[in-house]
Amino acid sequence: MLQITSFKQTQPLNTDLKPRLIIFDFDGTLADSLVIMIDITNRLASEFGYKQLSDDFIATLKYLSPWEIVRAIDVALWKIPWIVQRVRQEFYTEAKRVELFSGIVELVERLKAEHYRLGIVSSNSEANIHAVLRQYGIEHRFDFVTSASTFGKGRAISKVIKQSNIERANAVYVGDEIRDIRAARSVGIKIVAVSWGFNDPTALLQQKPDLLIAEPADLLSAIDRLYSPAILSFPAS
Repeated sequence: MLQITSFKQTQPLNTDLKPRLIIFDFDGTLADSLVIMIDITNRLASEFGYKQLSDDFIATLKYLSPWEIVRAIDVALWKIPWIVQRVRQEFYTEAKRVELFSGIVELVERLKAEHYRLGIVSSNSEANIHAVLRQYGIEHRFDFVTSASTFGKGRAISKVIKQSNIERANAVYVGDEIRDIRAARSVGIKIVAVSWGFNDPTALLQQKPDLLIAEPADLLSAIDRLYSPAILSFPAS
């Protein structure tokens, strides 16, 4: 199912600039890693002095932005870099447990067959991402993998676009969180949100992504719509 949210073409499409670039978030978009991330986060709670994540609490967090989550779990801001580092370290030891979402491998192969350039910008570490992709035999399908700080995805996205020599009008970010939408908007590129990740679809729609999709196979249709010069706008759903 392809769900269309409000999309208005704000930049002229440079259809001569090929191949187009699709940048993915990792956790919650490509990788079904939420349960492992929660396990790790709860294991570290006593060490860093924040609240553990109960099932009911997690259900509430799905509607919040990262800054709101930080306030909700009552963690000191100065601790965040240390927590992120420890989470990444713990994640690496459990990388073999991490699965990609159903349909992701097929999607990646199809996109490469259609000559898209693919990359990843994630707040997870590059080593962790490579470890998971390697298990599925698609590590070589990505032109780059870049690690960003928890609140610095916009800067990282802007940097990889510049390094890829791609115009911003020809780049798309794909992510599952409120911060992914905000990061893409901050650098002026299109954003396709996915409904199978961390943030609830209702919370994602409130941020007005260009499109919201319900399964990986929908991305091809979404990209076609975003790159159709004949389509100037879609009505809000």
